[in-house]
Amino acid sequence: MSVERTVVAQLVRDAGFDISEAPDVALFRPESIAAALLDARGVLLHATDAFSAGADGRWINPELIAQALHTQRPLLDVAASPQDAQGGPSVMFAYAPAPMAAGWPLPPALLEAAAATPESVLIVTVSMAFAEASLDAACRAFGLNGLQSRIALATIRLGGVKPAAQQLGISYHTAREALAEAMKRVGVSRLPAFVHRLTSFAFGVLPEADASAALADQWGLTRRQAAIAVLIADGLSRAMAAAALGVSEAVVKKELDQIYLLLDASTAAGLARRLAEANALRWITQATAGEIGFFDTSAEPLQFVKRPDGSRIAVSDYGPRSGKPVLVVHSSMTSRVVGRRLLRALQAAGYRPISIDRPGFGLTDEHAGKRPGEHDPFATAAEDAVRVLDQLKIRALNVVARGGAQFVLALHRQAPGRLERVVLVNPDPPTTTEGRNIGPYGALKLAYARNPAIIRLSISVIARGLNYERTTRMMQAWMEGSAADELAIRDADLVRDYFHAQRMFATGRIAGYVNEQTDFVRAPKPPPVPGTTDWRVLVAAHDTLHDPREVLAYWRDILPDATFSLVPDGGRLMALSHPEKVLAALDAS
Repeated sequence: MSVERTVVAQLVRDAGFDISEAPDVALFRPESIAAALLDARGVLLHATDAFSAGADGRWINPELIAQALHTQRPLLDVAASPQDAQGGPSVMFAYAPAPMAAGWPLPPALLEAAAATPESVLIVTVSMAFAEASLDAACRAFGLNGLQSRIALATIRLGGVKPAAQQLGISYHTAREALAEAMKRVGVSRLPAFVHRLTSFAFGVLPEADASAALADQWGLTRRQAAIAVLIADGLSRAMAAAALGVSEAVVKKELDQIYLLLDASTAAGLARRLAEANALRWITQATAGEIGFFDTSAEPLQFVKRPDGSRIAVSDYGPRSGKPVLVVHSSMTSRVVGRRLLRALQAAGYRPISIDRPGFGLTDEHAGKRPGEHDPFATAAEDAVRVLDQLKIRALNVVARGGAQFVLALHRQAPGRLERVVLVNPDPPTTTEGRNIGPYGALKLAYARNPAIIRLSISVIARGLNYERTTRMMQAWMEGSAADELAIRDADLVRDYFHAQRMFATGRIAGYVNEQTDFVRAPKPPPVPGTTDWRVLVAAHDTLHDPREVLAYWRDILPDATFSLVPDGGRLMALSHPEKVLAALDAS
């Protein structure tokens, strides 16, 4: 570990964060994982729904079961597809002795069964042959219609548009047109990139890592072959791949012939699917931090809105569509996940909660070329929000901001007249070396003010130690001294919601935090903002991060027309623990 990283790690520990040097993790859709537990004779003991629906005894290799038990290490196998299976020519499986797979992101029931039978073997695959439901969910998230989804599913499964059209009983021309529109919606221009993006997202959220390692480790490709495969899967032509690697197009063609043979693929689209599967299996066989490994799409609605450059904005529209739209704004330490108590209270009062991941947070892409300290991250986030509102055909809406007040200001500037009633809960002042920075996290922000260069390194260290248990301990350290917050974190659902809103950081998606924290340090104080008579600002008397008097003084200068309230029994978590206070402010005339 470098000296700089050692210093930051100690600073993070001193600030109350329990950290580890664990690698980035992936978040998997549980329904995308086909896994089973078998005894030494190959008798099925337990299986996920995906495995039960798609696999049978013909996929299983008894010799590898015995070998895994004998060697006590994970093994990989490429199993030939039974003739009547529709999952493609072959599927990759991982075999592991039950105790060695204890850290894999598998359903709890399966892990419990494995722990109870240590002499058994876990078999796992993430092939699209067993995960069409996940792929269909990915199609819906990108806004594909029924025909486009059917074409996408068939193309990914069969490796090309022509066989997909034949299987669906439609013309090749119709299939091509539908696929072209689907690629526009996903934000790519070539079929391999379309297949790779949809397939990868169908598995869940995989960190931005070197996918070529999966091909080298699991399929035996050379370094150059793996690099070519990744470029082709990303949508580059042979000529573009050759130029990127500094070799001739003839070399790329020759290597591709070998790559297709090794990967048992016949098209670039089939290669892209293989790459996504190999990368997902590589991540799933690396230990993860408990339940951090699951991406719960059933509890969190998701859709993507595309920017002009093809990058994506992640949105959750909780509904109902008949409700009054209200934008719920996340803080710089969380993502778009809305706590269930606040969510239920808003819906019960007739609202339609909508939340958006700001650039670099959660599942929203960064804006290309926007470097920390060299742009206004809240202005670019406001551009995204306007695009989302236009896409959802929402002319005006209310706002509840649990942090992110600077973003609300930027949205007010960019879209005057589109914000109706606004409630800011515990808005953050800038990060400075002056004033009171309270509590463990306040100490860390004080260090940011002194040296903004450590922001990226510190959040990277924190994110690598993120799991539910550490989040619980971290919140206990943060909230000490605030009776309201100490009571709030006794609610396991509230803590779990906060954890879910943070865990995307563990996949390495930290750019949004870095951009906004850098801006907190460097941006000048904005001038007074007129036209905010319908804004309500709630400041907790027991905020464990900032002195409420300083917060009130700072924001009263900026929002002279707004109504301010110091909440005597409020804490840092007021928006999550006391939604009735938020609703009262939102409905105030």
